[in-house]
Amino acid sequence: MKNILRKPGLLGLALILSITLALMSAYIERVGPEKASYGNLCGPTGSDQCYKPVLKGGFPFPFLFDTPGVSVERQLSFGEDKLRVDALVANIAVYCGLLILMVWLLRNAAGRFAQAVASDE
Repeated sequence: MKNILRKPGLLGLALILSITLALMSAYIERVGPEKASYGNLCGPTGSDQCYKPVLKGGFPFPFLFDTPGVSVERQLSFGEDKLRVDALVANIAVYCGLLILMVWLLRNAAGRFAQAVASDE
């Protein structure tokens, strides 16, 4: 693990890939439980707020939330909808950690395989 953390090229690549994965995870969309006002023609008098579950995007932590009345309803966009930076940073950290763990596991497996082949000869 120490060798991986000492190489800035691998860390830079892991960071770039994790940012890309986090931004692409916005295409993983789900609805609710957060609710937002989608109009004001509800209730018995027709003057109450209409609340619906909010569309959100991002995995494992949702970071992009639909903003009714500002953007196209039920469609996420980085320019118009609410971006929660803390959740985006958490997603980047999760993906970066997973990528570093995968590289470490692959290097250990390759090292063990090379040792096994060398001991057989």
